[in-house]
Amino acid sequence: MIKKILVLTVASLFAVPVAAFAHGEMVQATPAVDSKILTAPIEVSIEFDGKLQIIGNTNVNSIEVKDNQGQLISSPASVVEGNKISTRLQLTDITGLVSVHYRIVSEDGHPVEGDYSFTVGETPVAISAQGEETAEEEAGVSEESGSNLLINGIGIVILIGIVLVIVRRIKK
Repeated sequence: MIKKILVLTVASLFAVPVAAFAHGEMVQATPAVDSKILTAPIEVSIEFDGKLQIIGNTNVNSIEVKDNQGQLISSPASVVEGNKISTRLQLTDITGLVSVHYRIVSEDGHPVEGDYSFTVGETPVAISAQGEETAEEEAGVSEESGSNLLINGIGIVILIGIVLVIVRRIKK
């Protein structure tokens, strides 16, 4: 009996898709995180690793863009298309640090908030192949979701242990 429970538990561990452990991680931002661009874009967009939730006709996802004075320069409405959220800038004659704040509800139902920034008005710096890897790391494009999988795996192993202890005590 214990062996059957153990085999079923281990089998179900491998049957669970890895994506179920993710919580809407940013995959790409335009303009890129910490980038330096010559002129302000017309639109700011962020792509995530899964679809964004829309509840009924209500968009529960938002993006706000502010200039270096803290003034809101983006449209109050955000547009969601699958795994991408975007907003148009209402003011584009700006320079300096631009802050982006987003709040999304990932496909697994968890709200995720975050911030990043880019700079307008400075000359872009050429990036080498090695620099692109560093830029991806700074943009949050990494393998960190593996650590979440490890933590969840450890939790499942502990849960299996507890079930085994309870089953043994019931048999006695």
